[in-house]
Amino acid sequence: MDNIKLLVGRTALITGGTSGIGFHTALGLARQGAIVYVTGRNISRGLESQRQLRAAAGHPNIHFVRADESTVGGNQELAHRIFNETHQLHILVNNVGAMYNDRWETEDGYEATLAMNFVGPFALTEALLPLLQRSTPARIVNVNSAAYILWKGDVFADIQSCESYTGFYAYSRSKYLNLLWTFALAHRLEDGLEDSWITANAVHPGPAWTTITRTSEARSFPASMRSLWPVVRLMQRTGSPEKAAHTSIYLASAPEAANITGHYFESNIHPKDPGLAVLDQTEQDKTWELATSLVRDAPTAMPSEPEPVL
Repeated sequence: MDNIKLLVGRTALITGGTSGIGFHTALGLARQGAIVYVTGRNISRGLESQRQLRAAAGHPNIHFVRADESTVGGNQELAHRIFNETHQLHILVNNVGAMYNDRWETEDGYEATLAMNFVGPFALTEALLPLLQRSTPARIVNVNSAAYILWKGDVFADIQSCESYTGFYAYSRSKYLNLLWTFALAHRLEDGLEDSWITANAVHPGPAWTTITRTSEARSFPASMRSLWPVVRLMQRTGSPEKAAHTSIYLASAPEAANITGHYFESNIHPKDPGLAVLDQTEQDKTWELATSLVRDAPTAMPSEPEPVL
């Protein structure tokens, strides 16, 4: 849909939009006329991506915003900055994510994969909901991964991977939780618990050669799966970030996707059954409660602003 000006006057935020799949998602929306904000941690890389996006889209309404999305406070500060930059937000693409070879903790004391793929997107989305509600109709797209299906066992046990850590399992668990949260969010939005008409969907973009895949190593895989590493690596190296962005762009902008909510997509425009376990509303509600508590208890969390006195 590049160059079809469906999004003139619309505003989009794409996290992790300075490279890889996020960059091409931002470009696809910008080419449709959207005002686009992209985030990243590195200022020089971010400004260069902003320059490239503006040149490729043919307009200057693309803006880099530096953000630390590893912490709850960093995501809340990002939301605060977006509120200051624009009075409307029609599209939120939670694209940023990570998988690590070794366990480490963020400033909040949270295992980093959990923080980047689940807690951070939840914190950012909750903080931005008032702006999205003000701008309805609006759309939320959460970039997920088919790796979620490989998580086995109790998703809520050893949530911080303190007892044992394998990069791939931490990643698959975080995406499982992200998917449960996406469905919980869609239900709340649809039922009016979070107000207004906002769609929420999850998408597995497919393999692509990105920062995450370039830095991953065979040791991030469990021993039982390492024989598959050469095949996985080949799929990653030959995967196109531009192609992988297509479904996110579709869900964020296509007129026919305006009423699609609470679905999971894998690399195309047709919803896929995510499995009964993910559709269990009890599990979804437990995930929502978990995310809420992790955001509330994070040391970096910003204090809630008081309600204005009328």
